[in-house]
Amino acid sequence: MHAKRDPVRPRDGDAFLVLHPFMWKELGLKGTALLVFARIYGFCKDGGTFYESRKRTSTYLGVSERSVIRAVSELEQRGLIAETGGEWARDGMTTRSYVLGHRAKRTSCAPDKLSLPDKSSASKHGGDDRMSPEGVPNWHLKNKEEYKEEG
Repeated sequence: MHAKRDPVRPRDGDAFLVLHPFMWKELGLKGTALLVFARIYGFCKDGGTFYESRKRTSTYLGVSERSVIRAVSELEQRGLIAETGGEWARDGMTTRSYVLGHRAKRTSCAPDKLSLPDKSSASKHGGDDRMSPEGVPNWHLKNKEEYKEEG
């Protein structure tokens, strides 16, 4: 009998895809173009650059590489992303890199504005950010050696 294998999951740091309402409401994106833009936006929103290969993006999103190529082309044509200078690898291959395009920068690409916390609600339910009068329990303050001695 064969052991059951877990499906391949992205590492914790790899889970980098957030869909913001402006992406479909203001930019009118849908399908693979929406997913690819969200992936690129996640890396570029704070001025960064996206340089993941199309093959890696297709694997991450679970779509064909051809679909990613079409989506990237559409996003470039619409001015939502712009290609920057390619990075040269030792094997002579280039990796295309992208930044947010002029059209994406003009929309409300800022993260959704969240309202300030309701302070009256926290005080009604006893929750606030002040220190507990009891402080931190002693068992939180043990170092590694103390844990080893107990075990």
